[in-house]
Amino acid sequence: MQDREWMAPLGQVWDLTLGVLFDPGHFLSILPLFVAFAIAFAVVVIRRAKKVGLASLKPRHIVALLLPRRIFLHSSAKLDYAVFFINQLVLFFITISALLSPALVSEFIVSTGSVMGLETRQAEVSLTQRVIYSVFLTLLWDFSATYAHYLKHKVPILWELHKVHHSAEVMTPVTALRRHPLEALFSSAISALVIGLGVGIWVLVFGQDIMPYNLFGTLVGIWLWRLAGYNLRHSHIWISYGDFWNRVFISPAQHQVHHSKSPAHYDTNFGHIFAFWDKLFGTLYLPRFDERMEFGIDDDEMPEYRSLFGLYVTPCIKIWHRLKPKRDTHRAPAE
Repeated sequence: MQDREWMAPLGQVWDLTLGVLFDPGHFLSILPLFVAFAIAFAVVVIRRAKKVGLASLKPRHIVALLLPRRIFLHSSAKLDYAVFFINQLVLFFITISALLSPALVSEFIVSTGSVMGLETRQAEVSLTQRVIYSVFLTLLWDFSATYAHYLKHKVPILWELHKVHHSAEVMTPVTALRRHPLEALFSSAISALVIGLGVGIWVLVFGQDIMPYNLFGTLVGIWLWRLAGYNLRHSHIWISYGDFWNRVFISPAQHQVHHSKSPAHYDTNFGHIFAFWDKLFGTLYLPRFDERMEFGIDDDEMPEYRSLFGLYVTPCIKIWHRLKPKRDTHRAPAE
């Protein structure tokens, strides 16, 4: 019995770190990573074959293009790996969902509606209704994530936190989790408010609390999006869907443009799944060609974010400097 109690914490450590590889609901699990690798492999082989000819393709060149050491062993990538473990093991035990969740917000909306005389009813739910509701929730989730992302760039205090993510100088799938924990809490709060409000209004209008379609604890729409090459967003593989589809879905190339240091790319392509939110915000950028770019933030700030101290503590210091009262240096001299 004591041996099992001793092993329990180790099991939790495994589940929160390397165990995500075997969690089918996580975007870093084996299947989404494999699909992303397969897509990248096909793209690299086709592009390389056009340059040197199919007969001249060499496996070692393909591997070097797919998994370059200069990226996956870059100091920035090593920071990503460290941040992943730290966040998963320590900081994400404290979550805003303990205080605010979509269910809590929706219950508040429905209760408020009931007080105002709006009644809900339970009726048999059809297949079509479940599909529509699942699509509705996916759109709500995507809008909440996009809007939160937009705010992180536009609100100075939030940008100080979001710089942690943008300070990545190379990108791998793990870079998606290069986040300051306070930023993660903010994103969770916005998601809870938007989704909870949407669900509450749905229940009041249609009188039905419907069970959406899920796969492995995740909405089907989100799970399929993660499966369809999501991990290539944070990578060195340039894949654009073309002008038409780039107006519908955010392609890996569009998200790479979002991470660009070029002023021409600042504050563009905030979307996660759908691009029409960016069209609504006036922030949609359509790449016209394979654009070469550098990732990161302004050169004068980059050195501050090349350590774990910089990634976790520097944003808090900068926020403090923004919030603290400024001293009046122009006071009149005492008589």
